Amino acid sequence: MKKLILILLIIITCSLALDAQDSYIKNRWNIKAGFANNYKLDPPSHSLRFREGNWRVEANYGFLKFLETGIYLGYRRLDTYQKVDGVYNAKNVGVPFFGVVLNVHPLTFLIKRPDFRFDLYLLARYGGYYLATPENYLPPKGFYFQYHYGVGLAYYLTKHVGIFSEYSYVNLWRPNWGMRFGVSLKFH
Repeated sequence: MKKLILILLIIITCSLALDAQDSYIKNRWNIKAGFANNYKLDPPSHSLRFREGNWRVEANYGFLKFLETGIYLGYRRLDTYQKVDGVYNAKNVGVPFFGVVLNVHPLTFLIKRPDFRFDLYLLARYGGYYLATPENYLPPKGFYFQYHYGVGLAYYLTKHVGIFSEYSYVNLWRPNWGMRFGVSLKFH
């Protein structure tokens, strides 16, 4: 089933690539710096609540008239826990994360203007993060996989500088929805 879905996506992508006209995505670099506030797990109640935010920088390049791909790097702080005699001890650790980005821009099929200021895109990110957790703390030390699926919208205030917002489904500890805001720079 996964193979069939992958083959269908490749066929659809190739057919869309043939149909797309001149676009403001192809051969464009797009650099983004953004902030998101994630949930954290509260061990005694097992509930989710807001915690420190995370910062991410990504660089994307438009390979097709509607498709860009790139890489991202980020950093956040995270509480780790150790239960001793029914009491939770918390220790805050730094968590670097990184991965690859794939953005599909559907507006390129509807709007043919090269100076269009809005940028709507579907996003997919695959990567991971590394926890340097102290011994006997949870979650355990190691590398963890993460992914994001969502939608983003950017508005360019000038020819090169804009602001963006992304709303995505994230599997950070527990799957949840997250919102990211930031600044976007584009240039050809």
